[in-house]
Amino acid sequence: MTDLRIQAEMAAFSIEPEELHGMVCGMAVNGRPEFVLSELVDLVGVDALSDQESLGVFVNAALDELHDQNMVFQPLIADDDEPIGKRVATIADWCGGFLAGFAAGLDFEQHELPVDVQEIIKDLVSLTGLDPEDYSDADFEPGEQEEHEASLTEVHEYIRVSTMLMLALMDDHAQVAAAD
Repeated sequence: MTDLRIQAEMAAFSIEPEELHGMVCGMAVNGRPEFVLSELVDLVGVDALSDQESLGVFVNAALDELHDQNMVFQPLIADDDEPIGKRVATIADWCGGFLAGFAAGLDFEQHELPVDVQEIIKDLVSLTGLDPEDYSDADFEPGEQEEHEASLTEVHEYIRVSTMLMLALMDDHAQVAAAD
Protein backbone atom coordinates (compact mmCIF):
# COMPACT_ATOMS: atom_id res chain seq x y z
CA MET A 1 0.00 0.00 0.00
CA THR A 2 1.41 3.38 -0.99
CA ASP A 3 1.93 6.29 1.36
CA LEU A 4 -0.46 8.35 -0.76
CA ARG A 5 -3.21 5.72 -0.38
CA ILE A 6 -2.68 5.62 3.39
CA GLN A 7 -2.83 9.43 3.54
CA ALA A 8 -6.07 9.40 1.51
CA GLU A 9 -7.61 6.84 3.84
CA MET A 10 -6.62 8.96 6.83
CA ALA A 11 -8.03 12.13 5.24
CA ALA A 12 -11.51 10.88 4.38
CA PHE A 13 -13.27 7.87 5.80
CA SER A 14 -16.37 7.77 3.60
CA ILE A 15 -14.78 8.46 0.21
CA GLU A 16 -12.69 5.94 -1.66
CA PRO A 17 -9.02 7.01 -1.89
CA GLU A 18 -9.18 6.80 -5.68
CA GLU A 19 -12.12 9.20 -5.89
CA LEU A 20 -10.53 11.66 -3.46
CA HIS A 21 -7.25 11.58 -5.38
CA GLY A 22 -9.15 12.13 -8.63
CA MET A 23 -10.91 15.16 -7.11
CA VAL A 24 -7.64 16.70 -5.97
CA CYS A 25 -6.02 16.13 -9.37
CA GLY A 26 -9.06 17.50 -11.21
CA MET A 27 -9.05 20.65 -9.10
CA ALA A 28 -5.30 21.02 -9.58
CA VAL A 29 -5.44 20.98 -13.38
CA ASN A 30 -8.42 23.27 -14.02
CA GLY A 31 -6.32 26.36 -14.75
CA ARG A 32 -6.70 28.11 -11.42
CA PRO A 33 -3.52 29.70 -10.09
CA GLU A 34 -3.71 27.99 -6.70
CA PHE A 35 -5.39 25.03 -5.04
CA VAL A 36 -8.11 26.14 -2.61
CA LEU A 37 -8.51 23.53 0.11
CA SER A 38 -11.83 24.96 1.28
CA GLU A 39 -13.29 24.31 -2.18
CA LEU A 40 -12.29 20.65 -1.89
CA VAL A 41 -13.91 20.52 1.55
CA ASP A 42 -17.09 22.01 0.05
CA LEU A 43 -17.03 19.47 -2.79
CA VAL A 44 -16.42 16.47 -0.56
CA GLY A 45 -18.51 17.60 2.38
CA VAL A 46 -17.04 18.19 5.79
CA ASP A 47 -18.78 15.09 7.20
CA ALA A 48 -16.78 12.84 4.85
CA LEU A 49 -13.46 14.09 6.17
CA SER A 50 -11.48 12.78 9.09
CA ASP A 51 -9.75 16.06 9.87
CA GLN A 52 -8.31 19.09 8.11
CA GLU A 53 -4.71 18.24 8.98
CA SER A 54 -4.87 14.76 7.41
CA LEU A 55 -6.58 16.21 4.36
CA GLY A 56 -3.89 18.88 4.05
CA VAL A 57 -1.11 16.28 4.25
CA PHE A 58 -2.80 14.18 1.56
CA VAL A 59 -3.47 17.15 -0.75
CA ASN A 60 0.11 18.41 -0.44
CA ALA A 61 1.51 14.95 -1.20
CA ALA A 62 -0.81 14.54 -4.21
CA LEU A 63 0.06 17.99 -5.56
CA ASP A 64 3.79 17.44 -5.04
CA GLU A 65 3.55 14.24 -7.07
CA LEU A 66 1.47 15.89 -9.81
CA HIS A 67 3.86 18.84 -10.16
CA ASP A 68 7.08 16.82 -9.82
CA GLN A 69 9.54 17.68 -12.61
CA ASN A 70 10.47 14.00 -12.97
CA MET A 71 6.87 13.16 -13.96
CA VAL A 72 6.37 10.65 -11.15
CA PHE A 73 2.62 11.26 -11.13
CA GLN A 74 0.45 8.14 -11.09
CA PRO A 75 -3.35 8.10 -10.75
CA LEU A 76 -4.21 6.38 -7.48
CA ILE A 77 -5.92 3.21 -8.66
CA ALA A 78 -5.78 -0.38 -7.42
CA ASP A 79 -2.47 -2.18 -7.87
CA ASP A 80 -1.81 -4.78 -10.55
CA ASP A 81 -2.09 -7.58 -7.98
CA GLU A 82 -5.77 -6.74 -7.39
CA PRO A 83 -8.48 -8.50 -9.46
CA ILE A 84 -9.30 -6.83 -12.77
CA GLY A 85 -12.84 -5.97 -11.64
CA LYS A 86 -11.48 -4.04 -8.64
CA ARG A 87 -9.02 -2.15 -10.84
CA VAL A 88 -11.79 -1.27 -13.29
CA ALA A 89 -13.92 0.03 -10.40
CA THR A 90 -11.08 2.19 -9.10
CA ILE A 91 -10.43 3.62 -12.59
CA ALA A 92 -14.11 4.59 -12.83
CA ASP A 93 -14.01 6.10 -9.31
CA TRP A 94 -10.81 8.04 -10.03
CA CYS A 95 -12.19 9.43 -13.31
CA GLY A 96 -15.49 10.42 -11.65
CA GLY A 97 -13.63 12.20 -8.87
CA PHE A 98 -11.34 13.90 -11.37
CA LEU A 99 -14.25 15.22 -13.42
CA ALA A 100 -16.04 16.49 -10.30
CA GLY A 101 -12.88 18.22 -9.10
CA PHE A 102 -12.13 19.68 -12.51
CA ALA A 103 -15.63 21.13 -12.81
CA ALA A 104 -15.79 22.37 -9.21
CA GLY A 105 -13.51 25.35 -9.60
CA LEU A 106 -13.56 25.81 -13.35
CA ASP A 107 -13.64 29.44 -14.44
CA PHE A 108 -14.41 28.62 -18.09
CA GLU A 109 -17.40 27.30 -20.01
CA GLN A 110 -16.85 23.90 -21.61
CA HIS A 111 -16.87 25.34 -25.14
CA GLU A 112 -14.07 27.74 -24.11
CA LEU A 113 -11.73 24.90 -23.13
CA PRO A 114 -8.92 23.82 -25.45
CA VAL A 115 -10.12 21.16 -27.92
CA ASP A 116 -7.65 18.59 -26.55
CA VAL A 117 -9.01 19.14 -23.02
CA GLN A 118 -12.57 18.67 -24.28
CA GLU A 119 -11.54 15.35 -25.88
CA ILE A 120 -9.85 14.13 -22.71
CA ILE A 121 -12.95 15.03 -20.69
CA LYS A 122 -15.11 12.99 -23.08
CA ASP A 123 -12.76 10.04 -22.70
CA LEU A 124 -12.79 10.28 -18.91
CA VAL A 125 -16.59 10.49 -18.90
CA SER A 126 -16.61 7.23 -20.88
CA LEU A 127 -14.28 5.62 -18.35
CA THR A 128 -16.63 6.49 -15.48
CA GLY A 129 -19.14 4.14 -17.08
CA LEU A 130 -16.91 1.09 -16.85
CA ASP A 131 -18.75 -1.71 -15.07
CA PRO A 132 -16.57 -3.94 -12.88
CA GLU A 133 -19.15 -6.71 -13.28
CA ASP A 134 -18.11 -6.99 -16.93
CA TYR A 135 -14.62 -7.96 -15.79
CA SER A 136 -15.18 -10.85 -13.42
CA ASP A 137 -12.11 -13.10 -13.54
CA ALA A 138 -14.32 -16.19 -13.54
CA ASP A 139 -15.99 -15.20 -16.82
CA PHE A 140 -12.83 -14.86 -18.91
CA GLU A 141 -12.28 -16.99 -21.97
CA PRO A 142 -8.72 -18.24 -22.58
CA GLY A 143 -6.52 -15.28 -23.53
CA GLU A 144 -9.02 -12.64 -22.38
CA GLN A 145 -7.23 -12.09 -19.05
CA GLU A 146 -4.07 -11.00 -20.88
CA GLU A 147 -6.07 -8.73 -23.22
CA HIS A 148 -7.78 -7.04 -20.28
CA GLU A 149 -4.46 -6.65 -18.45
CA ALA A 150 -2.95 -4.97 -21.51
CA SER A 151 -6.00 -2.72 -21.91
CA LEU A 152 -5.88 -1.66 -18.26
CA THR A 153 -2.21 -0.81 -18.60
CA GLU A 154 -3.01 1.37 -21.62
CA VAL A 155 -5.94 3.06 -19.82
CA HIS A 156 -3.79 3.73 -16.76
CA GLU A 157 -1.07 5.32 -18.91
CA TYR A 158 -3.64 7.34 -20.86
CA ILE A 159 -5.08 8.74 -17.62
CA ARG A 160 -1.60 9.54 -16.31
CA VAL A 161 -0.42 11.33 -19.44
CA SER A 162 -3.77 13.06 -20.04
CA THR A 163 -3.76 14.49 -16.52
CA MET A 164 -0.31 15.97 -17.01
CA LEU A 165 -1.29 17.25 -20.47
CA MET A 166 -4.43 18.89 -19.06
CA LEU A 167 -2.32 20.58 -16.40
CA ALA A 168 -0.10 22.15 -19.06
CA LEU A 169 -2.93 23.01 -21.46
CA MET A 170 -5.14 24.58 -18.80
CA ASP A 171 -2.25 26.60 -17.34
CA ASP A 172 -1.54 27.97 -20.84
CA HIS A 173 -5.25 28.57 -21.44
CA ALA A 174 -5.63 30.47 -18.15
CA GLN A 175 -2.59 32.62 -18.90
CA VAL A 176 -3.90 33.53 -22.35
CA ALA A 177 -7.36 34.30 -20.91
CA ALA A 178 -5.82 36.49 -18.18
CA ALA A 179 -3.80 38.41 -20.77
CA ASP A 180 -6.91 39.23 -22.83
